[in-house]
Amino acid sequence: MRYLLLGFYILVLANVSFAGKKDTSSVEWIKVYFNSKSDHSVQLEGNESNDEWDMIKVLADQINKAKHSVDLAVYDLQHMEIGMALANASRRGVRVRVVTDVIHRDHAPRFLRPMWDTLRKAGIPNIDDSGTIYWPDGRIEKLDQRLPNSGANMHHKFAVIDALSDDPNDDYVWTGTMNTTYTGAWNTNATLLIKDSGIANAYLEEFEQMWGSDGAEPNNRRARFHKDKENVSENVHHVNDTRVEVYFGPIDREGYKPSISSRITELINDYAKHDARFLAFAISPNIPISEALIERSGRGELTLEGIIDPAFYAKYRNNNQIWARPEMAFGNRLVLPAKEVRKLHAKTILIDVDYPYPDKHKALTITGSYNFSANAEKANDENILMIFDNEIANLFYQDFMGVKNRAQGKTNHRYPVIDTSAWYDRFKIKEGDKIEVELETNVYYPVELLGVDAPRTWAGHEDSTYFYSENSKHFLDSILTDKEIKLVGGRGIPRHKYGSHKAYIIAKDKSGQIQHINLEIIKNGRASYSTYYFQPEDSSLVFQIEEKRAKENKTGMWKNPEKVGTKILTSDAEIRKNLFPLNINSATLKELQFLPTVGPGRAKTIIGYREKNGPFESLKDLDEIPGIGPATLEKLKPLIIFE
Repeated sequence: MRYLLLGFYILVLANVSFAGKKDTSSVEWIKVYFNSKSDHSVQLEGNESNDEWDMIKVLADQINKAKHSVDLAVYDLQHMEIGMALANASRRGVRVRVVTDVIHRDHAPRFLRPMWDTLRKAGIPNIDDSGTIYWPDGRIEKLDQRLPNSGANMHHKFAVIDALSDDPNDDYVWTGTMNTTYTGAWNTNATLLIKDSGIANAYLEEFEQMWGSDGAEPNNRRARFHKDKENVSENVHHVNDTRVEVYFGPIDREGYKPSISSRITELINDYAKHDARFLAFAISPNIPISEALIERSGRGELTLEGIIDPAFYAKYRNNNQIWARPEMAFGNRLVLPAKEVRKLHAKTILIDVDYPYPDKHKALTITGSYNFSANAEKANDENILMIFDNEIANLFYQDFMGVKNRAQGKTNHRYPVIDTSAWYDRFKIKEGDKIEVELETNVYYPVELLGVDAPRTWAGHEDSTYFYSENSKHFLDSILTDKEIKLVGGRGIPRHKYGSHKAYIIAKDKSGQIQHINLEIIKNGRASYSTYYFQPEDSSLVFQIEEKRAKENKTGMWKNPEKVGTKILTSDAEIRKNLFPLNINSATLKELQFLPTVGPGRAKTIIGYREKNGPFESLKDLDEIPGIGPATLEKLKPLIIFE
């Protein structure tokens, strides 16, 4: 550890340069964008944040302005506005290079095929972190053996614009927390546009290690990802007078690169004087960053506030981990689960944004692709910025307070709206009284059936459910199969409350026949009548009459009314009880999907691999499956056998 820290200080404090161009740009600035609503009441004078911004457009506009080069490294490239901008740039003579993650490139769902067709037709090659190159002529060039550690994530979200230009004033970097997906614009995120040639060069160095060359074509024999990358030439930069530290993860095999975790922990322990705040998709309780925040706030040295994505907060709560315990919402601490429209996808720590003596001490913003987790530190390709500037920290503070206000129920998030004149044909059945509808491209949003209270999966647990919940869900699925739906509310427009729309569903089959779904569920005894939310008096009366009739006729779940409201294991849980350990060499497609991180696509890959190469003999063989790395293998180890 001592040698690791020594290497860190040599690189950071001495700021040794190994290669690359010097920072010679004369016009330098940082712009920040947020896609959720900020709380402007905490802004410094004249420092209002760019909130509720179209952040996909920020990147697309910059690509559209590019004159020389675009180098894009993104975890998940989906949004066709970006795809078209890249294609148009290539057609006007701009050199375009793209690096992606193997899982999202190799196993891209059908709706993403237009993206790769568009890039291919525009003459744009791309490489993923397994070392596979996708050439514009349709060739797929794979290495004999995948690059090491390709089961980890190439989790970057950055673009370097016009670094190929001889003029350093042409260089831009786009980066932040947002994936270039359709849902990225609805997950709570922050992005930055930076005009600084020194920072652009650091990101370019990181990119070209993964690309394997400094030319237009990738070289998978020289490409390096994950633990095999070297540190960039410069970690400390200045945008005008603002100090900006730039780091790339993960830590390398020899431990020479600066540790992002160590640097953040050092800043929390030694730099923070007054307060610390974080917005986190995930923040593992047992990493040094968390331990430093907890210890210093526990001693009363720092005010600590944090908001965590509800999925991870629930995980911490269920495991009785510190972030979800009562002491994290007491005294000088306040840590809450988020209540955003979708994911709280932020990865941001703010230090001393509320310090009472700002002229004597710079507030600090830490943000980027780096989730606060062991995988981000040890396995994944990540980037992070540490910006020492009061005004920029205040912009992020406005965003933090917006998220905090929503977490406390003081304000509401924006949400996708329903077009009551439209017929929707893309939706998913979630419960017997709840669906998710594609209200925008690939953005599925919850819609609860007005006037309907069906048995649901109990409190979101995978193993427990209310009696008849699966019957109700199956019934709703059956009557909506091959139909289009229209959504209306009690007053025509569905009401939005508690993170979902409340609506009546009108279904139409191919012949044009109409069915009122909410009423059908009640009539068939698959749900009770619900009095919640506004309903017209005549509809309310009809629902109550039909429920009474279903009970009298012992229809559906009213055949055994004593079971309504009782809890049982789900059918999947029943299977799971007797399934493990699972023989990986004979498991069916469905059985494989009960394994952690194995979905339909990966299950098909496992079956395809064993059909081509014969049975798996050990965990080492499973490492050949894209997306399965050391962390996943540890989870699988006690669950599988090789017979």
